[in-house]
Amino acid sequence: PSGRNRKVLECFVAHGAPEEILYMQKPHIGTDKLREVVRSIREEILALGATVHFDTRFVRFLLQGDRICGVEYEQAGRISQMACETVILATGHSARDTFIELKEQGVVMQPKAFAVGVRMEHPQEMIGRNQYGDLYEKLPTADYKLTYNTGEKRGVYSFCMCPGGYIVNASSEKGRLAVNGMSNHARDGRNANSAIVVTVDPSDFGGRDPLAGIAFQRKWEEAAYKAGQGKIPVQLFGDFC
Repeated sequence: PSGRNRKVLECFVAHGAPEEILYMQKPHIGTDKLREVVRSIREEILALGATVHFDTRFVRFLLQGDRICGVEYEQAGRISQMACETVILATGHSARDTFIELKEQGVVMQPKAFAVGVRMEHPQEMIGRNQYGDLYEKLPTADYKLTYNTGEKRGVYSFCMCPGGYIVNASSEKGRLAVNGMSNHARDGRNANSAIVVTVDPSDFGGRDPLAGIAFQRKWEEAAYKAGQGKIPVQLFGDFC
């Protein structure tokens, strides 16, 4: 209630997102509409005098003592430098080369828990009938949320459920495979999908190295890549059981 959620949603609406996200419990823009929203936001940033560098890789901080005085970056094979007093790191979870460089430069890090799992896909009609019965076609596309705690106190739960959506390749490194889910605004795809994940913590991937979780992820991403021979491996639930 005291956070910036409302401000973020209002910004999205101002740049073309559907106004319904201001009152929906689970705001949904849709991948198709979000592309144009992001483009509009970027154009406003440019109009306000900022510069956007695409296809540009952060290399390292430039330091004077213990203070940042700039960054070194790579663009089109050339290394350049940019002076600055403040850097905001918003790298997402896949910028593994950046994490490695930050560690080498002495940035304080600590390992944290996260979750790993698979995507479960099923007919959207089945989800609709389970939620709403025969009225499912007259109501908004149905979603769900599941959670369970094992006897070992390990959490298992559904995450990022995509009604009428699609499973897409989200790999970030060669020879490794990861997937994600998405829905367009209309959520009118034939299937639904959801990540079914289990929590893991530093005790599962061992050691005190703050980057041990990345090694853990890479291990399973490589196994998935090999299992599917470079394609996304797909298995029926009955066969899995």
